[in-house]
Amino acid sequence: MTLNMKKLLILTAIGTSLANASCDTTKFVACQDKFADKLGIDRVFNWLNPLGLTLQIQDIYINGGTGGVRGLNAVCNSYNSMVQCLADASTTTFECFDIGYLLNHSNAPNQAYSYGFLMSMLQYQCGAGFYLASDNWSCMQRIYNGKNATMYGCITDFVLNAQEDPKKGCNYVQTGMDCFSKASILQGCPDELKYYGCESFRQYSLPQFARCEKQCFIDTQYRGV
Repeated sequence: MTLNMKKLLILTAIGTSLANASCDTTKFVACQDKFADKLGIDRVFNWLNPLGLTLQIQDIYINGGTGGVRGLNAVCNSYNSMVQCLADASTTTFECFDIGYLLNHSNAPNQAYSYGFLMSMLQYQCGAGFYLASDNWSCMQRIYNGKNATMYGCITDFVLNAQEDPKKGCNYVQTGMDCFSKASILQGCPDELKYYGCESFRQYSLPQFARCEKQCFIDTQYRGV
């Protein structure tokens, strides 16, 4: 395993040694700017524009990062640089990505939740789910390319519905998981990517709906479809 790959897996958890820190908003914004700069996107795509940031990330998954870097690596290297930036500033993702903090410092609840959701999904995609996607990146790239609008629709529908009627949140989580799962089916690609899609969305929902205790499973009936 290369040093860079090790960093991809361990930097997401770097905040555990700084558990008593609190989020410094000025430093948080500076680290978000670093995230955007490393991604090669405009700094307006930040915690105040989380759905726009989501689209930018999906576009990088499709087209790759600056200098021809593979999309997954470009996003995860940038994400981990932001995590490292927060650690260097004596704060952590646990404080700055906390929904309570985001709600207190955002313009609207949907804005706060959408950013927290996205960061939770990236933590999975750049951590536990990294090698599943990396080993099948040609397939994942084609999935994002062909299903980009569908996957974005899964996200926006969930965000709007969950905030309008949070009592039905667990139902919306399952709908989103199914939506991402079905979008991740592509002829000639392993059915494990259906799990990856499902788990990506499950992780997306956790900041608000961890209580739902949903699970994703690999369904081999889709192999080769």
